[in-house]
Formats: sequence, structure tokens, C-alpha cells
Amino acid sequence: MSKKQKDELRAKIKQMESSKREPIVAKEEEGLIPFESWWHQRREAIPKHHAKEVISADFKARGLGNEATLEQFDKALSLYGIRLQ
Repeated sequence: MSKKQKDELRAKIKQMESSKREPIVAKEEEGLIPFESWWHQRREAIPKHHAKEVISADFKARGLGNEATLEQFDKALSLYGIRLQ
């Protein structure tokens, strides 16, 4: 493979990677975070007998996707029956 072909291939790869990063940056600007991040931030405040999978399923049943704002996740948790201090 010639140097020119390698450079063209690198340019295509960089372009594809940057196009994949753009939606992530846009979501962070909107304040959306994934459920896993929210769970790791709040797990110490949630009683241990509440399973993460059950809470996640409840959130999905309430219409929350895998990504929402911190406030939306906290509100859904209060509707589930757990009040954060």
C-alpha cells in the first residue's frame, strides 16, 4: 500500500470517527446522560434491596429511554417510591 493510499485511508477513518462523536457531544450539551451514569451517581442513596434492573425496567415503562436528564431520572425514581435526600 502506497503512502498516498494510507493517508487517504487515515483521512476516511478520522472522518467516520468524528461523525460518530458528534451525536454524543450534542446529547451532553442537552444534559442527557445514560442510565448507567445516573445509577453510579445515585446508587449510594438508593437502598440496597432495590435492584438496578427493576428500577431500569420501571423507568422504561414510564417512558424514559436509556438516556434522560438527571432531573428526569430523579423524578422517575420518586415515582417508583424512593425519595432522595
